[in-house]
Amino acid sequence: MAASARGVLAGATAVVVLGLLLWSPEPDYSAIEVASASDLERELEALRERLNIPGMAAAIAEGDRIVWARGFGYADIARQVRVDPDTTSFHLASVTKPYSATVVLELADEGRLDLDTPLSQLDPDMPAAPSVLVRHLLSHTSGATPGTAYRYDARAFGALTTVVERASGQPFAAALTDRIVRKLALTHTGPNPQELDRTACRAKLAALVLGLCGTEEQAIRARQTFGASGLDRRSIQSDLAVGYARRWGRQLWPAGLIGPMHPEQHLTDLFASAGLVASAGDVLRFSIALDHGVLLSPSSLARMYTPALGRYAAEGPTFGMGWFLQQHQGLTLAWHFGQAFESSSLVIKIPDRRVAFVALANSDGLSRRRRLGDHGDVLKSPAAVLFLKWYLGDHTL
Repeated sequence: MAASARGVLAGATAVVVLGLLLWSPEPDYSAIEVASASDLERELEALRERLNIPGMAAAIAEGDRIVWARGFGYADIARQVRVDPDTTSFHLASVTKPYSATVVLELADEGRLDLDTPLSQLDPDMPAAPSVLVRHLLSHTSGATPGTAYRYDARAFGALTTVVERASGQPFAAALTDRIVRKLALTHTGPNPQELDRTACRAKLAALVLGLCGTEEQAIRARQTFGASGLDRRSIQSDLAVGYARRWGRQLWPAGLIGPMHPEQHLTDLFASAGLVASAGDVLRFSIALDHGVLLSPSSLARMYTPALGRYAAEGPTFGMGWFLQQHQGLTLAWHFGQAFESSSLVIKIPDRRVAFVALANSDGLSRRRRLGDHGDVLKSPAAVLFLKWYLGDHTL
């Protein structure tokens, strides 16, 4: 074995052993008392510290108002910039999907798109079976026999980028910005404004092997994507939280395995599956607009929150259009999570009560190892459990 290979193997072994030694069991969050907003704030801060998240924002909306919002920790450790829940923006990762689904359903409301259109008609170059319809992409049911089974597929959902562009006649970034960001005056929401440092990316073996660093052509396309939004790049970037990943083990996995948190760049530009940035306050303003019919017709809103396969799954995930769906103690929850190597996010809606909760973080801590897309159970998320404990209790502010 070459000396370099032996060195990598020895380093990997040391990192794994150290990680096991530092591991500690997680508390039972369902047993924690969360009677008031101050309890919720205390427990979210404890969660942030336990998960080694540098900075986090959380907020709650009821009716047409944001009733509670808090920032925790640092948006930028080096500059000692604290998180502001209304102005600090975070990478949403897959929480971009509900925004994209909203744009698709808006186009359907306008008669510019039929959800039963085969994908092959919209883009003959797409490698999709003739039986794959637009609605199948929205609901993660575009697998081997379309419309019959759920399988979370960010790549397939991403094909909605082209669907929106064909139906709207605009670049995807322009369509989403015009229909949501500008319409709702969301001043801290936009496409990822950062340009990927491909040289730094390629220096990490795991990122290189996984093909995460892209090509020069993709880098040019990323610049064009933000440009198409018409937003001011400097304005969006100035309040964007720095992303962080564990310092040790990055050659094995881009998010690192253990160690102190170190700045890490985001690898995705905007498309239907990911790439949007937003503040916690702006995420809730988007949620409020959905609740009050500002963006979608009542029929499209109902379609969003209806199980795509006609029923709630006895086991595993239930998905509507752009949202996971779940029943919990008499409530219907619509939720989504996001996870990148240096960021994570969670949004939970209780549509019947016009209530929403959002938590955004500048590391992968909120979603790391939760497998939320596989389980389809938001109760695997400690942040979700804490919020629901508060809401189903006295939920005093």
